[in-house]
Amino acid sequence: MSDQTRLQEVYAEIQLLKKQRKEIKDGFKNELEHHERYQELLEEMKKFKDEKKSIETQVRESAPGESQKLQDVEVELKADEELLSDLAFNLLMKDETVEVTDQYKNRYVPKFVVKFTKEGEKESKE
Repeated sequence: MSDQTRLQEVYAEIQLLKKQRKEIKDGFKNELEHHERYQELLEEMKKFKDEKKSIETQVRESAPGESQKLQDVEVELKADEELLSDLAFNLLMKDETVEVTDQYKNRYVPKFVVKFTKEGEKESKE
């Protein structure tokens, strides 16, 4: 059996399992939609989430400089993480060792993941 054939078989099995998972989850979801106490709890949770968000907004607005600094740090962090990923991938393609160490001498090696998306679709965030 060719690797391509095996790849296609495994993909088909994954699709079948995902369909089964969806059917089971839909059954649970349907039951929860008709559960009175569950619906009451959802309403209470929504109120608490809204209140929490309001408090967080007030705190951030009380320190606009720090809030902007946090946004800047997050943007820089995302850019650096992408750069690290690109550099690691380039080293891998050159068949070189790919690892980094932290200040405690812990070694970190990359974890590469392959995901399939339908051709022509935009990549979605997880």
